[in-house]
Amino acid sequence: MATVKINGKEITIDDGTLILDAAKTAGFDIPTMCFHARLSKLASCRVCLVEIVGQKKLQPSCVTPVMHGMEVLTESPVVKSARSSMIELLLANHPLDCPVCDKGGECELQDITFKFGPRQSPFGDNKRRFNEEDYILSPVIVQNANRCIQCKRCVRICAETVGVGVLGSIERGAKTGETSFVREYLDCDHCGNCIEVCPVGSLMSRSYRYKSRPWDLKGVDTVCVYCGTGCQLTVQARKDEVVRVISKPEEGINNETLCARGRYGYSFINSIDRLLVPMVRMGNTLEPTTWEDAVRAVRNGLSEAINKGKKIGGIASSRLSNEELYLFQKLMRGVLKTNNIDSGSRWDTAAVKTYAEIMELSKGGLSIYDALNTDTLLILGFGISDENPVTDYIIRRISGNKKMNIIMASPRGMKLDNSAVLSIRHNPGTEGVIIGGILKLIYDKNINSLKNLGGKDYLKDLSKEKVSDITKTAWQDIEAASGYIMASNTITVAVGSDVLRVPSRIEFLRMLIEALRILGKDVKLFPLFDRSNQRGALEMGVHPDILPGYNFIDGDGLGADGIIDAASRGEVGALYLAGEDILSDFPDGVFAREALRQTKFLVVQDILPTETTEFADVILPGSSHAEKDGTFTNGERRIQLVRKAIEPLGGKADWETICLVAKALGIKNMEYSSPSEIWDELAGLAPMFAGVNHKKLEPDGIQWPCPDIDHPGTAIMYTEKFNRPNGKALFNFREHIASAEVPDDKYPLILSTGRRRQHYNNGSMTRRSNAIFNQWPEESLELNPFDARRFNIKDSEKVLASSRRGEMEVKVHVTDRVQPGITFLAFHNRDALTNLLTNDALDPVCKIPEYKSCAIKIEKLNGHK
Repeated sequence: MATVKINGKEITIDDGTLILDAAKTAGFDIPTMCFHARLSKLASCRVCLVEIVGQKKLQPSCVTPVMHGMEVLTESPVVKSARSSMIELLLANHPLDCPVCDKGGECELQDITFKFGPRQSPFGDNKRRFNEEDYILSPVIVQNANRCIQCKRCVRICAETVGVGVLGSIERGAKTGETSFVREYLDCDHCGNCIEVCPVGSLMSRSYRYKSRPWDLKGVDTVCVYCGTGCQLTVQARKDEVVRVISKPEEGINNETLCARGRYGYSFINSIDRLLVPMVRMGNTLEPTTWEDAVRAVRNGLSEAINKGKKIGGIASSRLSNEELYLFQKLMRGVLKTNNIDSGSRWDTAAVKTYAEIMELSKGGLSIYDALNTDTLLILGFGISDENPVTDYIIRRISGNKKMNIIMASPRGMKLDNSAVLSIRHNPGTEGVIIGGILKLIYDKNINSLKNLGGKDYLKDLSKEKVSDITKTAWQDIEAASGYIMASNTITVAVGSDVLRVPSRIEFLRMLIEALRILGKDVKLFPLFDRSNQRGALEMGVHPDILPGYNFIDGDGLGADGIIDAASRGEVGALYLAGEDILSDFPDGVFAREALRQTKFLVVQDILPTETTEFADVILPGSSHAEKDGTFTNGERRIQLVRKAIEPLGGKADWETICLVAKALGIKNMEYSSPSEIWDELAGLAPMFAGVNHKKLEPDGIQWPCPDIDHPGTAIMYTEKFNRPNGKALFNFREHIASAEVPDDKYPLILSTGRRRQHYNNGSMTRRSNAIFNQWPEESLELNPFDARRFNIKDSEKVLASSRRGEMEVKVHVTDRVQPGITFLAFHNRDALTNLLTNDALDPVCKIPEYKSCAIKIEKLNGHK
């Protein structure tokens, strides 16, 4: 510890603390321009100069650490004079166009000039001009180079956090400018983080340009809806229109960083396509109606199904808040007396139980920052750069500050590969065998220590030839991964739903964790979720065999796939879909369409028209995340507040609509004044939430379990032993289950599916944002250059892609992101519905459809231009 004096005030602080931070602790504000807490230190602006008693020269406080006995002056005459001179130099060539600059009112240069700067400038010559007109750098960025002050924040965040490095400096001296080479963002994420950190109006948002002034906007802090990371952000609105989204400075898991979806994916909220009034089917058409008539129609349709003894099913979106999901399951179970309920995530009971068990095997439920305090990070079963971009940014930023071996295992290349020591490519669905191969090497070298390892008999027959044949992975990559893991004291395994939802794959992971713990390694497990409230849906009981609080029941309820299967046989009298577009999400789209045709009564509660709304008998307008209060639970078990920025454009929040339906059915115990009241009811039923209320969640949320009001929440679970009576692991080993469809002479290619960084799920939200849509306006089939030559296909050529279930015309994108023999399609585009091709064959244990892999062929189109 160091004891220092700052402006005469003595404080004791950690050794190595920067003077800038020490002064803040002591209550003194030192202005900065180039400094940013999340970026490397540059010390170029010299605005933060301070006087250290005994030293001849002023020192930049942003890079100078305190020392014991140091005396610092931040407001001495010489410091004030130097500070004013530095600001004067920044203003020398800076244009005085504040009235027309988008940064006006939130410009850091304005602020420090007003507070610390000169009142006049001696510079009378013409100011430097790079361009007379602003120019477009990307679909989201417009640049005014004349305003740049050379702080290089944009360059640093692009390289150090986003990991793209498309920005850089050109020229020298007064001619220095920040740009991308040839001003093309070929590899840009279009995330807008460079705009966020720019202290002046040099980099500006095209979507916000000339739209508003910050003092005209009402800002509300909330949580992003686009993935399970749980980024905190601020939605800014004017009247009933969302104008922009910005990050919260230095708060939340994301620490001021957002991805393109989080920052620009808000346009759907005020889209002209929004479903704003209820609609009821009259004959073959859907007609607008009143809320009263729509709810009456819902009541009649549900009542008829009950009276006729037909099945009733409900499927809710993982984008709904915890409070809405809790009410939805209460409506289905308590009012409609059915356990036929599920979320769009479609976790089978076997998968949920195995997931809960595997979390008990390690330090499950960590914060991401605890998880990344590790020597080696193994990521598998998840397209992290495309599905959770900000998690990608966090990993890259931390790995840049400390030595951490990143091992990527995926069927398809990702941006984070650039920061990895090893990238393993494998066939879709073979993640378990990849783990098995790593474990085989560890077992063979430690056979005496691991003689009691559960499932070890299978390892004896797992040869390197078998692993390579199943996974199509080079054995030397498996050896390298094993070497990195065994050389590490701490190992974190970050896994996505491609592993977590499939018990046969989790068993391999269970064995690996047990083996490493026996060998004295510190093993951590971190789950990766692709939907904003995927975890919350399970915790709220939106599942046929789970009640709120992870209370399992043995019932006869149907999950989403069972409901659709029953509907195809005409057994479902009524189906209630809350925010779910099953015709885009279900693995076999043709089968799902037939199921909806056989469903007697369909209620769809949603915010936008989808493939599914066209089949609805009643449409109830939904509300976006910016139009409701409530909570989401992210992948860390962190419950965070979702706050309302504007009133629901359709007139009601989703929780109010569910309560209206319950009331119409004669239920009186589902009337609430606010989502906080709904949460309090839930907390009274589920002990793991007993100490949580909405007020306690401010500002950064709480990780459950939180058993009482004085409990701070639980950062780390299961730290010493397995959470079983004997402290040991339970193994229920299952061998690798091969894909139901493998390539053959007729269908020689594997189709893998997933998300693109630019879009989300069925694309109904992201495709209504021009800033995002223009980045990837048309879906394309990714094809390896080897296969392009093999089938004589050129880049951007349209082909006919077909499987045993359907076909589509689609453009080809030739890329080495996919391996030879493997293709890739995302499921965001209504004009290229991937589920026309994919397979609905079920995993024999967990009954999850095989959406991520099937066999296809491609053919050239006649008359292709």
